[in-house]
Amino acid sequence: MSRFLRFRDRICRTPWCDAPVRHSDHVESAEEGGPTTVANTQGLCETCNHGKQARGWTARPDPGHPARTTGVETTTPTGHRFTSTAPPARKPVWVEVEPGVWDLIA
Repeated sequence: MSRFLRFRDRICRTPWCDAPVRHSDHVESAEEGGPTTVANTQGLCETCNHGKQARGWTARPDPGHPARTTGVETTTPTGHRFTSTAPPARKPVWVEVEPGVWDLIA
């Protein structure tokens, strides 16, 4: 699932961040009962993934978003809400990284 998320999201899902995805994480944390499902996961850069643990930040899958399996609503400590979604799907590109070993490129 982590590999899928890095391919699906490509850039950090925090609405104002364009850094490449480095972490795959739950939207609603597993500690708080968030399920490990595609609808409850997002790709984030390292900074945003650690930052979302700070007091006052919340995120939840956005069930009202047209892309139900990719919509995420993030709320900042000031109460501002932002919605993000995965970028449009693209054709996968496979490269042979060594003889007989293939990987997806982002």
